[in-house]
Amino acid sequence: MTQVTRLVITPPLMRQARNLQLAIIDLAKNRDLTPEQLRAQLNAIDMLAHEAHDLIVDAEHELEGEGHDPLSRRTNNA
Repeated sequence: MTQVTRLVITPPLMRQARNLQLAIIDLAKNRDLTPEQLRAQLNAIDMLAHEAHDLIVDAEHELEGEGHDPLSRRTNNA
């Protein structure tokens, strides 16, 4: 009997968020839509924007866990 192991490499959260942002931009470029298509497009953009926001928040929490404060603007040049 053969055992198969599947390796899934998840891209970093910020890269996933960037990909969602690019998808939103592509959707927003679409012109000449019927009202029904426009509503569907806006719903898709809304869904992608919420997901991108959640990924960014999760990425910030990961960085905070590593001792990095994403809101800090202080430098080590003091």
